[in-house]
Amino acid sequence: MANFTSLWLSSVIVNAIGIDSVYMLFVAISFTIFSIIYAYIAKFFIKQLSVSDLSLNKIYLTLVSLFLLTILGLIYFYLPNREMSFGDAKFISIMYAVVIITTAILIITISFSIIRQIQYKRNMQEIENYYKYTLQIEKINHEMRKFRHDYVNILSTLSDFIREEDMDGLRKYFRSEILPMQDSMQMNAIKINGLENLHIREIKGLLTTKILQAQEKSIRISIEVPDPIEKIEMPTINLSRIIGIILDNAIEASEKIEDDPLIRIAFIKNEDDSVMFIVMNKCEPNMPKVHTLFQENFSTKGKNRGLGLSTLKELTDSTTNVLLDTTIDNNYFIQKVEILNSDS
Repeated sequence: MANFTSLWLSSVIVNAIGIDSVYMLFVAISFTIFSIIYAYIAKFFIKQLSVSDLSLNKIYLTLVSLFLLTILGLIYFYLPNREMSFGDAKFISIMYAVVIITTAILIITISFSIIRQIQYKRNMQEIENYYKYTLQIEKINHEMRKFRHDYVNILSTLSDFIREEDMDGLRKYFRSEILPMQDSMQMNAIKINGLENLHIREIKGLLTTKILQAQEKSIRISIEVPDPIEKIEMPTINLSRIIGIILDNAIEASEKIEDDPLIRIAFIKNEDDSVMFIVMNKCEPNMPKVHTLFQENFSTKGKNRGLGLSTLKELTDSTTNVLLDTTIDNNYFIQKVEILNSDS
């Protein structure tokens, strides 16, 4: 009885408003539903893409663009019209659904594959960073063993000067032998006061690598992280690029400084859990104005090498919770990057 009633009502409605009206109503409802679903999927996808490492993979973005263009092409070329029958319109609607679902599955599959590749490369980079760190620690330990081996001989020599009350000889020996050894040990020591408070493994490995690079170039460098930092509200790969650009520029600028080059690094955690990353390095007195440095293709290092700071500005400008402040004060180039807590 229920089926008979439904069929009767359908027949009455069709006869009352006409087959063309039913057809157009079906097409309108179908496309409205597909448009809403497509819009929500696109919105979700763009949001996830903006905070993931995939946003930097050009091959992935190209494939996704091709998939989306294919869908738009199908919709355009196979758009239902009044000349189509109700069955054809229904078939095309089903085809649209199949294409959208298939495309979504392909994009998700490719996304997971590329994410695994990115994670693998990141793990390999971490291993390489820690390997370099281990080699440097071994080098320092070797120098400490050499120093301990010479310790007795040094004390014996000092005791001879003291026993003979040869203060002039003692001063001369101290200046010529002891002080250079002390300076050498201080240069090779890694000044990482509080680096253990930085609990973000990828960033910690990157900082270690940059510290070692600076030390290999005889640049004094120190880093301070006074408070424990568990997370920073920013995609790790973007944060790594920002830190890498700033430290690479600081190291290159310090190589030009003849009088005691110095780089200071700090991670400051604020009360609202926002984090400020600060880098100070000595710079030349004739530095260009700050706004000039951020122009694309401008560089103090030569032609076609001025993409670092312009890329840095693009990265910070494209992230809503990141603020960049660059100043030059008393021959120090200072860059502050504040990553705001999204909940604050």
